[in-house]
Amino acid sequence: MSRQPSTSEREAQATASANRRVLRALGPVTLTVLMLATIWTDQRAFAQAEKLPDVDEIMERSIEAQGGRPAFEKLHSRVTTGTYEVVNQGIKGSMTAYELAPNKQYAVMDLPGVGKVESGTDGEVYWELTAITGPRLLEGDEKAISARQSTFNALLFWRKLYQKAECVGVEEVDGRPCYKLVFTPKEGGPEIIYIDQKTYLPVRQELTLKGPMGNIPIVASLADYKKVDGVLLPHKTTQVIAGVQTVVSLAEKIEHNVEIPADRFALPEQIKALVAKSKAQTQPATRPHTEGRP
Repeated sequence: MSRQPSTSEREAQATASANRRVLRALGPVTLTVLMLATIWTDQRAFAQAEKLPDVDEIMERSIEAQGGRPAFEKLHSRVTTGTYEVVNQGIKGSMTAYELAPNKQYAVMDLPGVGKVESGTDGEVYWELTAITGPRLLEGDEKAISARQSTFNALLFWRKLYQKAECVGVEEVDGRPCYKLVFTPKEGGPEIIYIDQKTYLPVRQELTLKGPMGNIPIVASLADYKKVDGVLLPHKTTQVIAGVQTVVSLAEKIEHNVEIPADRFALPEQIKALVAKSKAQTQPATRPHTEGRP
């Protein structure tokens, strides 16, 4: 006497039978189309990856789009004046930035209700000075980022500033397709730059700043490019800090190759005091020598 199939076995058989009917209904032609569609999708994704240009090619075209190496190499100093606005807090004031090749920088902002905000470097020491936080030396990632940003015409020296660079894909920024480039420095986290596929101008930068307040993601949008002395420079920078605070910098005037007094980049007295204190703390302690004792 044969065993009757259980309820679960009957359900499994019914499911298998239904699957066979579906496959027969699709027929060999439809199955072939589905299989080819899968292969085509995979090949398309692979082709798109293959079409991504090399970072060197993108960067050279970007340099050319912004004026070309010869035009940038004629410049050795830059003075930018304009406004600085903390949108979320309704704070807006004046801004002046001084840059001198190869790596000196000083910026000062006068913000109502906040006071004077200063930052700079003499090429070795990187610092900040505000009425709220007082003097501060930049160390670690903060110093490394400031060192890269203070490099005059850093665009020309990207190979020296980063140990690795790659184009990882194409993404839209404000509706425009852009190459997404990831730059990995020797110190600090990776930085991302989006280059417009059509104009080859940088339109967005992303990085994470590690400082006293922890990890702070910063997204900077670059816009309003204008030609100054043969090179295209963004005159509007919008930064979104930690996804909350929005800061807008507007350059109203940019001058090149102006004479900047040497003392413009000198360390403020409060910063000098911090440097001296830091050096004293890092020097090894010595004990007085006594004759006849080891």
